[in-house]
Amino acid sequence: MKHIKKKYFLEEKLKTINKETLGLKKNFDSKDLKNLSKTHDIVIETSDNELIFAFIYNDNGNHVTIPLPDFTLVYYDFSYKLNIDRKESKKIMLKNLKNVNHFTELNGEVLYRFYGYSSSCIINLFTSIECFINHLLPENKNYIEVNNNRTEIYNKTQIQQYIQFWDKLKKVLPQFYNKNFFQKSTPTNEHIFKLKELRDNIIHTKSEDSGALQIELFKQILNFKYDETFIAVAKFMNFYQPKYIEDCPCEKEF
Repeated sequence: MKHIKKKYFLEEKLKTINKETLGLKKNFDSKDLKNLSKTHDIVIETSDNELIFAFIYNDNGNHVTIPLPDFTLVYYDFSYKLNIDRKESKKIMLKNLKNVNHFTELNGEVLYRFYGYSSSCIINLFTSIECFINHLLPENKNYIEVNNNRTEIYNKTQIQQYIQFWDKLKKVLPQFYNKNFFQKSTPTNEHIFKLKELRDNIIHTKSEDSGALQIELFKQILNFKYDETFIAVAKFMNFYQPKYIEDCPCEKEF
């Protein structure tokens, strides 16, 4: 797997805008930045002549321009990097723990890192799906659910707040896009089911005096199919938004 191409909020929309109509200003003084910090409508031009949506952050009187990244891709990308660390820490951990008679403080550090990398990887990867779903919801359309004795209508805000995860995937998105990634059970979407299950087990970690539940969770984390799940999540996202998840062309590994 390669790391993904980084993208930014409204990036595709800004590509369709004529730069000259924006009246982009090149040089800003502190007064300009202070005034701009009160609005969300900031567009900057990169060194590659691309337009990026941004905001001004007041850092104790220093006004900093911060481009707004695509949060879905941030979660996915960070999870990808955590997976690299997870793989390395797993190798070291399993190698060091082969000696059952010699457990050191260093082994404990590696053990903690492995569990931390793994659980954070799972949480961020799942969060990327939740974020992507909300990103797909149209602003000007309602989701309509017809039941036996009533019809329920949800706008975008209400969908995000009140509709459950699987209903968003299996009912809401298909209604808006006329296609359903989960229409049939496949090995690909089974990975997403497993991701949701493990994420829930981590977020709502259960405890038992015998340690049985904790051991089971640790085994799930050890045996989870990480690489296959990354591919499955990318396929899901590209199903609804083609070429959304793309390999970075830079040929570098960060």
